[in-house]
Amino acid sequence: MDIVASVVISNSAREFDMEYHYLVPENLKDRVRPGMRVIVPFGKSDRLTEGYVLDVFELKGKNEEEEASPAPGKSSIQLKYIKKAVDEKPLLSTNMIRLASWMKDRYICTYSDALKCMLPPGIGVKSIKVVKLQKDGQSEGNGHSSGSGQPAGNDQAAGSGRAIGNDQLAGSGQPKGKNAARILQALNEAGGECEYEELKARLNIRTFSKAIKDLEEAGLISIYEEFTSRVREKTVKAAFIALPREEIIEEIESNRIRRIQHIRVLEMLLDTEYISVQDIVRFAGVSPGVLNTLKKYGYIDFKDVEVIRDPYRDRDYPRTRPLTPTPSQAAALKELRSMVDANRFHEVLLHGVTGSGKTEVYLQLIQYCLDKGRQAIVLVPEISLTPQMVERFKGRFGERVAVLHSRLSPGERYDQWRMIKDGEIKVAVGARSAVFAPFDNLGVIIIDEEHETTYKSETTPKYHARDIAKQRCMAGNALLVYGSATPSIETYYRAQRGEISLLELTERANRGLLPHTEIIDMRRELDSGNRSMFSSRLAVEIEKNIKSGQQTMLFLNRRGYASFVLCRKCGLALTCPNCSISLTYHAYDDRLICHYCGYTVKNPETCPRCKSRYIRHFGTGTQKVEEELAKHFPGCTVIRMDMDTTTYKNSHEEILTAFREKNINIMVGTQMIAKGHDFPNVTLVGVLAADGMLNTGDYRASERTFQLITQVAGRAGRGELPGRVIIQAYNTEDFSINAACRHDYKGFYSQEIRIRKKLWYPPFTNLACVILSGPYDRAVAQKAREVAKDLGDCFKDFGQSAQILGPARAPLSRIKNKFRWRIIIKCPDLEGLVSVLTHITDEYGKSRGKSNIDLSVDINPVNML
Repeated sequence: MDIVASVVISNSAREFDMEYHYLVPENLKDRVRPGMRVIVPFGKSDRLTEGYVLDVFELKGKNEEEEASPAPGKSSIQLKYIKKAVDEKPLLSTNMIRLASWMKDRYICTYSDALKCMLPPGIGVKSIKVVKLQKDGQSEGNGHSSGSGQPAGNDQAAGSGRAIGNDQLAGSGQPKGKNAARILQALNEAGGECEYEELKARLNIRTFSKAIKDLEEAGLISIYEEFTSRVREKTVKAAFIALPREEIIEEIESNRIRRIQHIRVLEMLLDTEYISVQDIVRFAGVSPGVLNTLKKYGYIDFKDVEVIRDPYRDRDYPRTRPLTPTPSQAAALKELRSMVDANRFHEVLLHGVTGSGKTEVYLQLIQYCLDKGRQAIVLVPEISLTPQMVERFKGRFGERVAVLHSRLSPGERYDQWRMIKDGEIKVAVGARSAVFAPFDNLGVIIIDEEHETTYKSETTPKYHARDIAKQRCMAGNALLVYGSATPSIETYYRAQRGEISLLELTERANRGLLPHTEIIDMRRELDSGNRSMFSSRLAVEIEKNIKSGQQTMLFLNRRGYASFVLCRKCGLALTCPNCSISLTYHAYDDRLICHYCGYTVKNPETCPRCKSRYIRHFGTGTQKVEEELAKHFPGCTVIRMDMDTTTYKNSHEEILTAFREKNINIMVGTQMIAKGHDFPNVTLVGVLAADGMLNTGDYRASERTFQLITQVAGRAGRGELPGRVIIQAYNTEDFSINAACRHDYKGFYSQEIRIRKKLWYPPFTNLACVILSGPYDRAVAQKAREVAKDLGDCFKDFGQSAQILGPARAPLSRIKNKFRWRIIIKCPDLEGLVSVLTHITDEYGKSRGKSNIDLSVDINPVNML
């Protein structure tokens, strides 16, 4: 009975992104299962490549239309064989394979794109060419020189290449020359085989490739490919006792072992199963040679022991106990637990003011799921994944929790993923990609700060973690909880319509009051002669906090020192040569930097155009605020937290720990400081240029302004002392700023939803952004007009109603030397929109040819630029 595997090819283009059938060779029939990776021959050249097994099934009969009389030894149908199984057990469950198929259709990507989201980075297979000496003229490798990779003994495979040692090859003679001799000698010294690149580097022969080819044709060597994962389990060399314990003790006490170094090592090993060689050398104060001597005499032996790379292994997290819930927390928990008990898919929005104790609700709900034998995923925005958040979950769940985020090394992420897969971990806390944690019995997925735009991927596949979480919870009959003090308009709209449940926490957990908030009109400050970035009111409150030993947080959503650099004589604003964006001045290294492509140049002393010395920086960034604070408040301590100060591992933790433990007077930061932090001694929050977020050309600008101000204001007064918030703006009449000042989410929502409905924006329709980009502006514009026409025709053919806006230049009209044109589509039917865009994308790919114009599609994007 033939066994067939349905395989998709890794890294294939959409044109070739489909399931291919391969026969499973006899020696792999008990091993190949869905969710595993395999090596298969692909294409006319049978190039060996990585693939994912989606299904395995028996071929129960031969269709009469297929080959009537197969040749002896051949399978009943003409299929290629799987070459090798990469994994010992499946990496992906059946549900995850189904999810990948859904993602391929929904996000117009490939199987490979979707599957890679589900696996830790670095797990991909890499190919290594190995050169091997032949013995008696026969290859002991399984390489391409001895066949196509089909099972040995199969006539089809055996006949597909020349067998090493046949008469024609045997008569070719041994190649002559020093190079051939050097290669053969090096292979002998290496034990008969060596990696191709290592051998090439070792010998440094200019005609290496030709010499290798001659030796291969002469049958003296073979070349084959080995496949291995880029990231593997980490192992260390460990020593252990090789004789019975009593025998070792007798050897020591009878003075047959006399060297004190030997005795120290043996005494250490007597009380444990094994110890790493590194630790023995360090703690026993001996050299590795001492251990080698003990091995030589049979007292000890060595083995490789796997080590888990845990980034938190050296941290001590005191265990915490559940807090007594407030009445509103208790009511919410009662509802949530009943939803878990129902054992069916359910969505709920937990809307709680800042400081209302949503995290404690999460912790007690997760514990309830664990008690039921189920597992949990908690998603938090990357910037909210603070040491304090980690401490809460580690303190409550101990070793049962894994923390997943982008700053872990590939090895650390791989080990955390593997421990989840093996059932050692029950709770995963992490950023967007943690939604793919390989649990097989999910009870709940919690999306904290569900309104955050970072939950949407801006690289292919452009998925939203909310959609993935919904699919996983539907498949596993799990509960999906959205938590936020400022829910997205779309989520709150669904709750108002009764599509999802709504639970509310209207008071702070410590029964404290929300901070007193006031708006300062910076126009009046300017009229009164105050040209500082700090209003008189804010300056007085900062001074008061410094004197009383209380802490202050200042928020400005722009990093760097200055927004742009301008020549006051000729009006030249310095822009990036690769992007249509101003360069930002960074005072730390006196450079101008593009925050889109990374282009940088030294800050010029004179104008590049008119050579005037009247060139200076304008606008304000967090670096400038930090500098101005030192001038206005001499002697105060200031710490800054933005992308420029958090570039290395653990930098977030070091800054936050310093602010808390050293009681630093003022923290200045971007939106990194707006959420996830709980500092009891912070009693004052200042929001600088609050209206600067309104002018971004995005229909969500008001929503984001309200959310950010509300979130950062919520950092004040979380302890026993009351909080104050001062919001500085020029446009003090804007409804989003005023609603944030009143902590009035419902008032903001009622006005924003009317605007969305009138202008036909989500949640009343779906948006799609089609971007065409290329090196020549005119060619991109022409192609954009063609695509817009095709879109209109396609919507008509599919019977869908849609509004197509554009094409027009994108707000960021050039990035990395590519001109960008944008088409906006509004369509109420999501499935119809996806169908049209899939058709357009695939047709564009087929007809593209050698065109250097790229087309990208984003459905319901969070970035309209």
